[in-house]
Amino acid sequence: MSEPEPSVPEPRRLEDGEIVAPAALVVPAVAEPPLEERRPWLEDHDIVDAITVPGCYTPLYLTDEGVAITTTGIGKSDAATTVTALLATPSIDLSSAYVLSTGIAGAPPDQAALGSVVVADAVVDWDRKHRWGRSDSSGDSAIDLLSYRPREYAHRLEADLVESALDAAQAVSLLENDDARAYQDRYPDAVDAETTVRTGTTVCGDEFWHGSRHAREVEWLCEQYGVAPYVTTQMEDAATATALARFGVLERYLSVRAVANYDRPAPGESVEESFDGTGESLELAIENAAIVGSAVVSVLLETDPLGVRA
Repeated sequence: MSEPEPSVPEPRRLEDGEIVAPAALVVPAVAEPPLEERRPWLEDHDIVDAITVPGCYTPLYLTDEGVAITTTGIGKSDAATTVTALLATPSIDLSSAYVLSTGIAGAPPDQAALGSVVVADAVVDWDRKHRWGRSDSSGDSAIDLLSYRPREYAHRLEADLVESALDAAQAVSLLENDDARAYQDRYPDAVDAETTVRTGTTVCGDEFWHGSRHAREVEWLCEQYGVAPYVTTQMEDAATATALARFGVLERYLSVRAVANYDRPAPGESVEESFDGTGESLELAIENAAIVGSAVVSVLLETDPLGVRA
């Protein structure tokens, strides 16, 4: 059972003329059990203030190091609303802030061990596609790129920032869990490895898909954008990246996700049984995402690799 979140200040509204200017903004998706992505951030950092921001899903918590933490909510509409509200609020100054999505993700079993952490170098929007019903009787379907595409729906993240984050991530020790590893071993095509850190493409969609057929479609879409193979799947990061791009600050964005489950069933499992992974793999991913995310944020604050505070 998860531990309760620590005591934090009661949220308040900013006074007239008061400005909050964090050096980093951390946006996990969820605060509520069992997907408590925010909990380690409040446990492991000294929270000194809490701000109510109109349009945000939860309060904006501030640490003594100048880091702001809030949850986006699950899915692209919640994420876009939260991030846009923060960017558009005059009393919240993000002009010199790095932005970090962090939390759990799914993955193909042949790409990463359960609990591994992936620093994304590309973010693909899974929902921007055609899905064709080829006949009324066969049940077959296929996907295609949108016929009208004002842009490619893949955000390629700033390479220098990704490299700095990867260096920071690889310097930490990840947690392991024997029960999560035992579940991983049920997949004959799973990587034969303990938890690691790597880069790769993350795919974002509002559809709760699961299974090998859909995974092949996801891989096809990533191939069309030139960013295959995909390594993680989640539901917020394309929306966060789009909001940041609209405000001209996408180059300061990172996605750090840990693998909580695989995107298809193990032999002998149904899709319903395998969808969530296990409690052990979920907890392992929550903790490792926060461990790596915290290390990345510390390095960003210390080194300012893009010189945004110069």
